[in-house]
Amino acid sequence: MIISHQQELDLLTQLGFPVNPLNQSATTLDNIWLIANEIETQRTSLNYPIDGLVVKLDNNQLKEELGVVGKTPRGWCAIKFTAEEVVTKITAITWQVGRTGKITPVAELEPITLQGTIVKRATLHNFARVKDLQLRPNQLVVIRKAGDIIPEVVQAID
Repeated sequence: MIISHQQELDLLTQLGFPVNPLNQSATTLDNIWLIANEIETQRTSLNYPIDGLVVKLDNNQLKEELGVVGKTPRGWCAIKFTAEEVVTKITAITWQVGRTGKITPVAELEPITLQGTIVKRATLHNFARVKDLQLRPNQLVVIRKAGDIIPEVVQAID
């Protein structure tokens, strides 16, 4: 009988399924944070993108007793890493019409690699954001991928 998550991973390995070699066990919150920080430092050298990790209870019986809220097991917790930020230049500010008809400003950028993709455009959300950040063409800006997906301008560099 399988009573732990580690036993499940061991069985999958024995059956020939790939199991992430970064899986580790921890017995304290301090150990969890040390592991999370270690994996975050390795993040850019991995051959696949990650934006965080999931901490799971090893005891399957306790996990079952805790239950599920919505689709999320109470015995699991996500730790998100800080988004990678890079500096590039705005070449122009254009406007686009979204699928709902909303008109939003977009920063046209000097192409730059961010998290494995070449970014040429970034959302500016609304005109108030353009005004608050005092954005203009030929200005250096810091960009990141919101939720590790959508490029956004975080700040202007004067």
